[in-house]
Amino acid sequence: MPPKSTTEPPKSPPVPKPSHRDLNPVEQGGRSARDGFEYQDQIAVGKCLDMLIGGGPSEVWCEAEDDIVLVWSVDSDEQFEFVQIKKVNIGQAWTVAKLCSQEPAAAGKKKPSILERSLAHDRGAETCLFRIVSSWEPCSDLTPLKRQRDQRTDDDAREELQGVGSKLQEHAGKLTSPNGRGLDFWASATYWEVRATTEDVRNANHVKVERLLDTRGVWLAPDQKHELLDRLFRRVQDASLADGKSEKAAKRLKRSELLQWFLLQADAIVHPTHSGTSANLETKLTAASVDDTSIQVAKEQRRQYLAESRRPKYLTDDDRELLESEVVARLHRLKTQLDAGELPDNGRQFLSRCQQELLQLRTTLPCTSKPTEGAMYGCLYEVMNRCLHRLVRAS
Repeated sequence: MPPKSTTEPPKSPPVPKPSHRDLNPVEQGGRSARDGFEYQDQIAVGKCLDMLIGGGPSEVWCEAEDDIVLVWSVDSDEQFEFVQIKKVNIGQAWTVAKLCSQEPAAAGKKKPSILERSLAHDRGAETCLFRIVSSWEPCSDLTPLKRQRDQRTDDDAREELQGVGSKLQEHAGKLTSPNGRGLDFWASATYWEVRATTEDVRNANHVKVERLLDTRGVWLAPDQKHELLDRLFRRVQDASLADGKSEKAAKRLKRSELLQWFLLQADAIVHPTHSGTSANLETKLTAASVDDTSIQVAKEQRRQYLAESRRPKYLTDDDRELLESEVVARLHRLKTQLDAGELPDNGRQFLSRCQQELLQLRTTLPCTSKPTEGAMYGCLYEVMNRCLHRLVRAS
């Protein structure tokens, strides 16, 4: 029997960490139910617009690894920021205890806390950052996380963040990431963003669209800007619904590709088929599975409406402008609900819903003379032909 060695065996070299790009999701939730996701998707739309305007991330991943992942290019390196979206009516400010609490799950088990799920993403080779976007403010113990990262370089800021890490450790214990980093690291790498309502986010996104179009020298009417933003919203929704393992590329929106798509969409909206034809209208009705006879009726009602607009017999110019303004507003509200998944309608059902909405509007319009039913429908079809309305969700 050989004598035992008195020297330590040589240690194996450390296994290099894989890139965050190559990791499969820690978990993947279903998105079949769309209710409640508009806030999250509008946040993602805003990050996409930041990316297109410039100075933002280089990629936006929708429900890949985390609710949103922002890829930042810093010199020749990449940083991955994992974003958790929390639009929950908790009735109070977010506390350290709430951040660290485990939630009940099936079979008596408990889900990992928000803090645990966030820290678990630190498992790749690149620099890892974290962000929480919530509709409620964090409590005073967590307020230092609201300080912008470029304002954390002084001693007071670092001391405050160390205090956050200590409070988290008091509640959660010594949590560590797969890369071996703890809660002091999490606190220093986390930014807390507060966006109160979905409407707030949507309004901010409209401002960003206007800014982006202005820098590109593209002019769109207000309703056309709404349509462009709706299409971007739907693009984000599609990315969120893609499979995180088999469709990684579909979930990852990149600046150059998305900017080209965005400008093509703007061009298609600003330069539709000549208004003298009903080609756009026919295409939209066909996409909604409307039968040929109904399509011909729609084209005729549009023709009659345009004839009335050119040589008014029943509507004054002021009445017609009021009618069109209100019709566009009602249709836009319905279209937004359709894109957000709040309406389960197919194309024909949605057309019927739009027609019923316009019939109700007809009774309340403060026009000099009451518009005919045909005028309301003709206006609907003219708006569709101008690419300001459609009957199926944006694609």
